[in-house]
Amino acid sequence: QQQQQQQYAHQQAQYAAMQQQQQQQAIRYSGATHGSGQFSTAQQQQQQHGGMPRLHSAPTLVQEQTTHLPDRASAEQLRQVAHPIQPGPDERRVRYAANQRGRATTGSIVANRAADEEMEDGRIRNREAATKIRDAWIYKQIRARQDEFTQYKQARVFFGTWNVNAKGKDEPLDSWLCSDWGPSGENAPDIVAVGLQEMVDLNAVNVAVDNKSQQRSLHWIERVRATLNSPRNSGNDPMRAYTLLSQRYLVGLMLCVFVKAPHKQRVKYVHSDAVGVGVMGMMGNKGGVSVRLQFYDSTICITNTHLAAHRENVAGRNADFANIFSKTSYDIGDEAVKEVIRSGSLSQWA
Repeated sequence: QQQQQQQYAHQQAQYAAMQQQQQQQAIRYSGATHGSGQFSTAQQQQQQHGGMPRLHSAPTLVQEQTTHLPDRASAEQLRQVAHPIQPGPDERRVRYAANQRGRATTGSIVANRAADEEMEDGRIRNREAATKIRDAWIYKQIRARQDEFTQYKQARVFFGTWNVNAKGKDEPLDSWLCSDWGPSGENAPDIVAVGLQEMVDLNAVNVAVDNKSQQRSLHWIERVRATLNSPRNSGNDPMRAYTLLSQRYLVGLMLCVFVKAPHKQRVKYVHSDAVGVGVMGMMGNKGGVSVRLQFYDSTICITNTHLAAHRENVAGRNADFANIFSKTSYDIGDEAVKEVIRSGSLSQWA
């Protein structure tokens, strides 16, 4: 009987120690939480489910919130935050973000993705993953049979680049832009993209302050538009006229893109960006301006750059190119991305 009493007292002590440890752990998690996501304490779990707290259950996460972990978080803390399990018949598990483990230990944000669902037969299902797998399968089937419903047509695109050396250049532009159009414009391009460099002096004032760039860019855009739509080149035919799609400037850089009238309704998701890589790696005396668009079901990106000078400075120009390439981005939206994938432009999804 004395041995049984000692064993019972030992179990009671173990239970009290585990209860205290889990309460302290829940308090630590609550102190590390920001936003509306909260963790329930061990006492709340005990009141809700009765008896001893579930020792293998991490504190319950309310919804799918972003959690900040304290610095030097232990592996056990990472495991429990990445795998919060809600007690009950419908247990839901948050997917384990393995790629976030290293970032979580430095106090970065751990972003929870869509929760997994446990089916009645014990299988784990993630609706987001299932949707992506289904879309990938459908995309592969469409790509395999695309020749049955896809037509390919040739399009003419004119790319013109000119370092104007901060001069007005009053001479006509016909010999540059329209010299090979043909007598009736039969060879006129469907898209015209004109890029200029040094349309203003690259002095300290013009680089630091947008003093003349906007005015000069509008001047050049109107000159290009007037040349393309002149009676000599368009024959006063509305179907041979050109419409400005987009324009972007950065200090001495300017890019304008025109499209022929019959194709205007088939151009969408037009976006532009400007990246400076000059003084201090960010000023606009060197850099790039770009325009991206969807032309029918094909995506086109046009970039006009002004890179490091001097013939022997190949490494500097390569560095500028890589910098512009890495910084250029367009917020085209989810719908545009889905349409690009459906049309097959992103072939790496196949």
